[in-house]
Amino acid sequence: MRKIYISFGIIGTVFPYYFFIQFLRENGFDLRLLGDLLFTNSISTFFAVDFLISCIVFSVFMFNESRKYNIKEKWICLITLFTVGLSLALPLFLFFRESYIKK
Repeated sequence: MRKIYISFGIIGTVFPYYFFIQFLRENGFDLRLLGDLLFTNSISTFFAVDFLISCIVFSVFMFNESRKYNIKEKWICLITLFTVGLSLALPLFLFFRESYIKK
């Protein structure tokens, strides 16, 4: 399973960043425009809110599981959550967690 988690983590980094880099090329690092586009209409707001709630749920899960299994790498997952996104942070945490569960 660890190979699958790493594979998903790589995919979860490459695909979202492909679109983010396109945005940066077209608009530069315009956070105001990014926020405006993120909440442009009800469907984009739906996805943004769903993502934010999922990030909160993942954080609670990650800290709970980290305490339970004494996972030291949770800080790496927290950094990736804020720099890349849930699509890397979740599979990366599951990757780390797998080895602690087997101990």
